[in-house]
Amino acid sequence: MQMIVIKRYSNRKLYNTATRSYITLEELFTLAQDGNEIKIIDHTTGADITTAIMTQVLAQQEKQTRGL
Repeated sequence: MQMIVIKRYSNRKLYNTATRSYITLEELFTLAQDGNEIKIIDHTTGADITTAIMTQVLAQQEKQTRGL
Protein backbone atom coordinates (compact mmCIF):
# COMPACT_ATOMS: atom_id res chain seq x y z
CA MET A 1 0.00 0.00 0.00
CA GLN A 2 1.33 3.41 -0.90
CA MET A 3 0.31 7.01 -0.30
CA ILE A 4 -0.75 8.72 -3.49
CA VAL A 5 -1.05 12.49 -3.51
CA ILE A 6 -3.59 13.94 -5.91
CA LYS A 7 -3.78 17.65 -6.63
CA ARG A 8 -7.01 19.30 -7.73
CA TYR A 9 -6.51 22.32 -9.91
CA SER A 10 -8.88 25.26 -10.34
CA ASN A 11 -10.20 23.75 -13.59
CA ARG A 12 -11.37 20.77 -11.44
CA LYS A 13 -8.85 18.43 -13.01
CA LEU A 14 -7.23 15.85 -10.75
CA TYR A 15 -3.49 15.33 -11.12
CA ASN A 16 -1.77 12.19 -9.85
CA THR A 17 1.67 13.28 -8.63
CA ALA A 18 2.94 9.68 -8.63
CA THR A 19 2.32 9.09 -12.33
CA ARG A 20 2.53 12.75 -13.34
CA SER A 21 -0.73 12.59 -15.25
CA TYR A 22 -4.33 13.68 -14.96
CA ILE A 23 -6.82 11.09 -13.74
CA THR A 24 -10.57 10.65 -13.79
CA LEU A 25 -12.89 9.95 -10.88
CA GLU A 26 -13.18 6.35 -12.11
CA GLU A 27 -9.40 5.93 -11.97
CA LEU A 28 -9.39 7.45 -8.50
CA PHE A 29 -11.99 4.89 -7.43
CA THR A 30 -9.80 2.08 -8.79
CA LEU A 31 -6.78 3.38 -6.88
CA ALA A 32 -8.82 3.33 -3.67
CA GLN A 33 -10.15 -0.17 -4.39
CA ASP A 34 -6.59 -1.39 -4.88
CA GLY A 35 -5.85 -0.41 -1.28
CA ASN A 36 -3.82 2.73 -1.89
CA GLU A 37 -3.89 5.54 0.63
CA ILE A 38 -5.02 8.68 -1.16
CA LYS A 39 -4.63 12.29 -0.14
CA ILE A 40 -6.25 14.95 -2.30
CA ILE A 41 -5.19 18.54 -1.88
CA ASP A 42 -6.42 21.73 -3.47
CA HIS A 43 -3.53 23.11 -5.51
CA THR A 44 -4.46 26.75 -4.86
CA THR A 45 -5.13 26.67 -1.11
CA GLY A 46 -3.27 23.53 -0.03
CA ALA A 47 -6.40 22.38 1.82
CA ASP A 48 -6.99 18.65 2.30
CA ILE A 49 -10.15 17.90 0.29
CA THR A 50 -9.88 14.11 0.34
CA THR A 51 -13.21 13.53 2.08
CA ALA A 52 -15.17 15.79 -0.27
CA ILE A 53 -13.69 14.29 -3.45
CA MET A 54 -13.96 10.67 -2.29
CA THR A 55 -17.61 11.29 -1.36
CA GLN A 56 -18.13 12.52 -4.91
CA VAL A 57 -16.35 9.41 -6.26
CA LEU A 58 -18.54 7.09 -4.18
CA ALA A 59 -21.71 8.90 -5.21
CA GLN A 60 -20.76 8.58 -8.87
CA GLN A 61 -20.00 4.87 -8.51
CA GLU A 62 -23.29 4.29 -6.70
CA LYS A 63 -25.12 6.13 -9.45
CA GLN A 64 -23.46 4.01 -12.15
CA THR A 65 -24.05 0.67 -10.43
CA ARG A 66 -27.66 1.37 -9.55
CA GLY A 67 -28.50 3.14 -12.79
CA LEU A 68 -30.08 6.12 -11.08
